[in-house]
Amino acid sequence: MTSLNTNMTGRGAGLQVAGRLSRFGAGLLAMLVRIAERSPKYRALQAYGALSDADLARIGMTRADVVARVFGARAYY
Repeated sequence: MTSLNTNMTGRGAGLQVAGRLSRFGAGLLAMLVRIAERSPKYRALQAYGALSDADLARIGMTRADVVARVFGARAYY
């Protein structure tokens, strides 16, 4: 007599763990993005990014100057 086992709980359990890890990673990434978006430096970058090149020229800056202006000595190139 032949016996056939179609129980795939071992494989399915692995997929469940992978799904949980994926959701955890996505949640962690979303939390880090929210923290970064609340940063004053991030807001300053967004404000400078919203300016046109002409607006930046009026205040004596170029797009290349924005990172140095916002981050100062902490900016690495």
